Amino acid sequence: MKRQAAMLMIVITGMMAPGPLSPVTAQEYPAGAVSASPEHILLPPRVDRIAVRATFLHWGMSGVDVEQIMGGPADLQAYDGPSGNARVLAYPAEPIATKVSICDGKVCAVRLDVAGVNDRALPPYSRPVWLGMDRASVLRILGAPAESRLCDCHGMKLEHWIFERPGQPAVGVVLIDGRVAAKRVGNELPSDILTFTLPMSDDPANEETDAQADGRAERQVRVGMMRNDVEALFGTPKLLVASAFKGRPVHYAIYQTNPDGSFGSFTFIDGVLTEFAGGGTTPLGNILSGG
Repeated sequence: MKRQAAMLMIVITGMMAPGPLSPVTAQEYPAGAVSASPEHILLPPRVDRIAVRATFLHWGMSGVDVEQIMGGPADLQAYDGPSGNARVLAYPAEPIATKVSICDGKVCAVRLDVAGVNDRALPPYSRPVWLGMDRASVLRILGAPAESRLCDCHGMKLEHWIFERPGQPAVGVVLIDGRVAAKRVGNELPSDILTFTLPMSDDPANEETDAQADGRAERQVRVGMMRNDVEALFGTPKLLVASAFKGRPVHYAIYQTNPDGSFGSFTFIDGVLTEFAGGGTTPLGNILSGG
């Protein structure tokens, strides 16, 4: 049981960035904040749905099949130990950057980087700030920004903070309604900062074929699914945390995925599954307690 718990922790901590998982707490603006009105230069909020190859990946698929669909990864991280082995394959050039985790030869997690954060381009001092972090925590980690711009844009409170360090590039951190929504190198505010892209669901007929092939509901799990479809498979979640991303609802959930005690973690943005991870038969209580 400890083996499965260790493998899941590798997948979750090594692949999946923390998400916006708690309600916004109001904080004071940093000193020197400047009110601005960039609404006229920003595109209105919009969510697009596009086809991505990652929707053809499913829970339990072999690593060989993954590379036949996705091709060779741009980056590969490997973990080997007494609890098993895991590989994290990165595909940053996909229409939505994708990471796939393979545990003991089978897909155990898929994550789409809907926020489009290129961690490799960001200087080290900015990396402890993660998407969904609250305003107070950003200030505690990075200190006061060199420049701060504030506005109410399309019904959302947007803050654009510029941080600087000697000898390193400036970093812009965008907060929407008090939570980090984007990080970018430089001090420009992209005109499409309020828009993002979600995966288009794969053909449901493929999911039915998978289920018939081996009789396991887990085989049907793919990014692009809707939240109600996942709940139709697994029932009520054991844990559900709600938040928001760029004005759209986010739900992080843990479901029991099989009567034998298997479980999985899922993230939905605007009702669309954007990442999942799981595997093993460790009791849920042990995972939540770290046991």
